[in-house]
Amino acid sequence: MQVSVGDITARCKECGGTEFKVLSSGNLRLTSRLVCIKCERVTTYLDLLDVIGEEAMRRANESLAKLKKSGRLKPKPKK
Repeated sequence: MQVSVGDITARCKECGGTEFKVLSSGNLRLTSRLVCIKCERVTTYLDLLDVIGEEAMRRANESLAKLKKSGRLKPKPKK
């Protein structure tokens, strides 16, 4: 299974793989353990969501930097 939010898919911190297998039965929880299909690194659902959050922040910061550089984003006036 892939863990994705929008267009961002979680990647294994070890090998960069995107396919994971849940190690326990039942509903997926933040503490559920998953294993990377490619390198067999064990992680948790929460860790994979954290990876997605980090990538989202990286993209947002990159976009802000581009807007500032192009002059389309003006700094807030100082009071």
